[in-house]
Amino acid sequence: MTTPVPEKYDSTPKRRKNTEPKARLSMSIYGFLLAWLVPNIVMAGIVVILNLLPLSDTVGDMTPLLTIVGLSGLILGLPLALLTNWLLRYQLNQSVHILAYAVIGMLYGLTVLLAGGEGLIPLLIPLVGFPAAILMALGRWTASSFVHVIEPAGESTADSTE
Repeated sequence: MTTPVPEKYDSTPKRRKNTEPKARLSMSIYGFLLAWLVPNIVMAGIVVILNLLPLSDTVGDMTPLLTIVGLSGLILGLPLALLTNWLLRYQLNQSVHILAYAVIGMLYGLTVLLAGGEGLIPLLIPLVGFPAAILMALGRWTASSFVHVIEPAGESTADSTE
């Protein structure tokens, strides 16, 4: 009497690879400049105007704050905005992008600590972070008209939903 040859079963499950292309968002360079550069310029303008007001006698000179805001926008904001656009390119919901830009603006406040952590300097974190977050979110919201959905077939349609 002979025994049948046992059948080999593959114990690892077969995983399907999702190789079909997905729709993604594409922002034009004008949209990126509107979403990143304009809020940084407005923030610097606010600091300059506050420095020119007679309040600077009681508060003190805000010129170092202008440098901090400018450098945080260039060193922290620019790479994080580019990284956010790249990481969220497959996220078609514009609200997620707007919230991500607000988080980037909140991180601007932490750059105040690089100026020195003594005295009242850490109290400036919300004075820099909150307006920067609001301006960055507003900038990304206004740049929504420069964002288009790229369909997998290569068609480009405007994304008007938020």
